[in-house]
Amino acid sequence: MKQHIFSLFIAAIALSSCTKDKDAFCPPPSKQCDSTLYASLLPADSCVVFPEISFGILYIYNRVGPGYALIGKNPSNSDEWLFMIHPEGASTNVDSEIWKIDTCSGRKEILIDSVRSQPKINKDGWLLFRLGSDGFMYKLSPDGDSLEAVSDLVAHDLFDWCLDGESFFYRARFKKMAYLVSINGEVLDSFNLDCHAITGRENRIAMNLKSNITGTYTRLAILNVHTGDLIDMGEIELGLGGPLALAWETDESLIGVFVKGVYRIDVLTGDVELVKETCDNLSYYYPSVDSDNPDWLVLGRQDFIYPQSLHVDFTTSMVMLNTQTGEEWKLDLDQ
Repeated sequence: MKQHIFSLFIAAIALSSCTKDKDAFCPPPSKQCDSTLYASLLPADSCVVFPEISFGILYIYNRVGPGYALIGKNPSNSDEWLFMIHPEGASTNVDSEIWKIDTCSGRKEILIDSVRSQPKINKDGWLLFRLGSDGFMYKLSPDGDSLEAVSDLVAHDLFDWCLDGESFFYRARFKKMAYLVSINGEVLDSFNLDCHAITGRENRIAMNLKSNITGTYTRLAILNVHTGDLIDMGEIELGLGGPLALAWETDESLIGVFVKGVYRIDVLTGDVELVKETCDNLSYYYPSVDSDNPDWLVLGRQDFIYPQSLHVDFTTSMVMLNTQTGEEWKLDLDQ
């Protein structure tokens, strides 16, 4: 059941009860006014095992409804959320749209369409993404204006802000090269790297690299863009595979989304800790950390319906996951 916006008073009481006790009631970080953000506490997940099928035969997956991906809050207005919609029936991610909603007034508006990748937002609210028209990197203000190309090479869906949002790091699509670029599009440095799952924090870029042991991208490393030093963190825990996406949680830890679940990775020791398991009927994508409330993960979520023959329908939603209590809240921003 939808829960209408929590008042500041109720939110303050609830948040004061947030502890590592998994029985504690802990709503997601609230807005600064009583208004129209709708959040619903999701029930505890039950894992469902799908039937095994013959070798070489694959399930056919079909998304039901629009696709959603939560970008995050506007840093200059915590009551304003930005998110991405991939309309139902659209054939490729080129047709995705960036929207924002003021959760106090309920005013919702589209900022841009024909977006090809999950946008990243910096401390000043600038959005970084690829456009479907040419595949270059673009930046856009949170007001939806000042659209500007900031790369002259076709980019991969692997990029993030760094250096306090004054620069960004991206991997070129058709060659094993990565670039450090200023917010205005000036190339500051280049790196001969076949990197994946990029995430930036100040002068450090975490990524996964191809392993000589597994032959897949199961090796973690951190690049210092000031010095060019690449610190090899070694192989990820055996059996996890490579991360599909990474996000910095703190200076000492990363959040990684893997096929098997959402994990915390200690960047000093390489130790891996389960945050949330995935199942045949549940997976996550596009992780980020709420900078104002680091116990909360912003995630996309896919829920898969038990297969009919070889067909599996699924829906997508935008959620916030508390890494201390395990509680998960669905955000219904597109209404």
